[in-house]
Amino acid sequence: MFNIVEKHQKLVKGIMITLTATFVVWGVSGYLGMAGDDGYVAKVGSNKLYLQDIDRAMDQNPSQGQDKMQVLFGLINRQLLLNSIDDNHMTVTTKQLQSAIAAIPVFQTDGAFDPKKYEDFLKQRYMTSASFEKDMANQELIQDYLDFFKNSYFSSSAFESKFAEMLSRERNVSQYVIDPKQFYSKINPSESDIAAYYQQNIAKFTVPDQVKLQYIQLSTDAIAKTIKVSDDEVSKYIQDHPASVANEQVDVSHILFAVPADATPAQKAEIKAKAEKVLSEIKANPAKFAALAKQYSEDPGSAANGGDLGYFGKGVMVKPFEQVAFSMKKGQISDLVETQYGYHILKLNDIKGNDIASQKATVIALLQKQKASTQLQASVEKLNDVAYNQPDSLSPAAGKVGATIQSTGWLSKGGTSGLLANPKLQQALFTDDVLKKHHNSEVVDMGDGSYVVARVTDYQAAKQKPLTEVRSQIIDSMKADQAAQMAAQMGQMNLSQLQQGKLKLNFTGSDNVTITGNSKNIDPMAVRQIFTTPATSFPAYTGAANKTGGFVIYRINSQTIDKSLISKNIDLLKQMSAQNSMMTLNAYIGALRSNYNVTYKLDRIKNSDSQNNQGTTGN
Repeated sequence: MFNIVEKHQKLVKGIMITLTATFVVWGVSGYLGMAGDDGYVAKVGSNKLYLQDIDRAMDQNPSQGQDKMQVLFGLINRQLLLNSIDDNHMTVTTKQLQSAIAAIPVFQTDGAFDPKKYEDFLKQRYMTSASFEKDMANQELIQDYLDFFKNSYFSSSAFESKFAEMLSRERNVSQYVIDPKQFYSKINPSESDIAAYYQQNIAKFTVPDQVKLQYIQLSTDAIAKTIKVSDDEVSKYIQDHPASVANEQVDVSHILFAVPADATPAQKAEIKAKAEKVLSEIKANPAKFAALAKQYSEDPGSAANGGDLGYFGKGVMVKPFEQVAFSMKKGQISDLVETQYGYHILKLNDIKGNDIASQKATVIALLQKQKASTQLQASVEKLNDVAYNQPDSLSPAAGKVGATIQSTGWLSKGGTSGLLANPKLQQALFTDDVLKKHHNSEVVDMGDGSYVVARVTDYQAAKQKPLTEVRSQIIDSMKADQAAQMAAQMGQMNLSQLQQGKLKLNFTGSDNVTITGNSKNIDPMAVRQIFTTPATSFPAYTGAANKTGGFVIYRINSQTIDKSLISKNIDLLKQMSAQNSMMTLNAYIGALRSNYNVTYKLDRIKNSDSQNNQGTTGN
């Protein structure tokens, strides 16, 4: 259960990252609503968003790996909610605001609010307390929105239990397989049938255009590896951006003793007593933690791994869990930790990212990427200029940008992998200028942060395979199709006679299958058929085609309820509720777009990379 809820928490956090800052200091300049075209990149109603807003968002979340467009769309969604908040005159009380600020760990000393840390934080960011509190109030209101939608999809415990019981049905089935190969000897396609099949499926027997290429590819990641960052640059960045450098992560294992939301005090006490008993056993022998997690933990996502949740940073887990996890020492076992999901026993396996070397590595990678983004645009311009003006070779362009010319084997037009999976590059290559005149292609934005210019070194036009070459292949295909039809016809006849009690077949095997299809021997496509078959008495019969063209008749021998699955299926329902809540939130944000006109100046984002990632703001 904990794993499923945490997945939902990550979904909410994903939205929070784009709607509200992980640490509230995005400072959306759109609040000012200034007139005129002052360099904004998007306008939401009367409020504007600037390049500096995107940069601040990325600066506060360097580990998210988002590009500027993703962050912009998140900021737009955030501003849509803020517009709605303002128009509906929603506010937070002074007490709520004070409590929210005091609860931020970076403002605390020994768990208590430290006014000095708060003042230092504002000074470092050149912010007034009023502007920060305005941002914080907006974040609290947006959090209220998220909480409302998170809790909007409600189902009663009785419904959940009944539905989970239905999902936990298990049917025992045996199989009778009709093999299509038994019909092959009866199928002899005529020459006219073979010719007709060939004409009807001509595309299947056509080899597409193929090319061999030389190409140059430029990307931010490749350039970043060549850039050196000085110690002074690293020190200055850490000094200017202390919050963004902190990247501590912990690897924690846990054992969850789930407490249902509607548990009585007596039930809760019984669960706690069980948890304390297991805790005593672990304290006596810590080496048994993984084994006991597999035995007792009710978190299906981690129990099988000895309770290991893997590495996670702050802001991912619920607060009581996170506070204990980040306060422990390596190898330490916690006391019982209570969350809204139940009681947990934690073990800290490892810590990373909190040492100077890790912080330095994080900053170096970030600065390399920033510099590479700027350098990439300049290199692409040079590449485009030289490749166009000296079209008979890629060597001058490669020399100009310091890149290596790469080569390929045969690539097919319309390929689903590799370079030719990119439709833009295909379009640039398959032109007379490139194929016949052997000129360099235009520089193509591959859409993944890289750019490619290519040259065709060899070309084969599309050609149709002759009938004589594919005749045996056609015969095999026709036999397979007709045999599958004959197997299905026989299967339906046998099924009808079985249901009437007029036939006996030699069924084999005895497999238990649930409605979620967890059986190795039952085709997942047949599970629906098995569970939609009425079974007021047993045996009952149904049938379905299998992946090999055969037909399988299933004899349903019995039905039971697998009680061990009920709690897992209740968790599944909760996860579905969480996903439905997020879908409702997304739909609401979409509806807000009809109330507040959204316009873009996307070219300014693209051009900003050539200006050291410095956006033009309206001051």
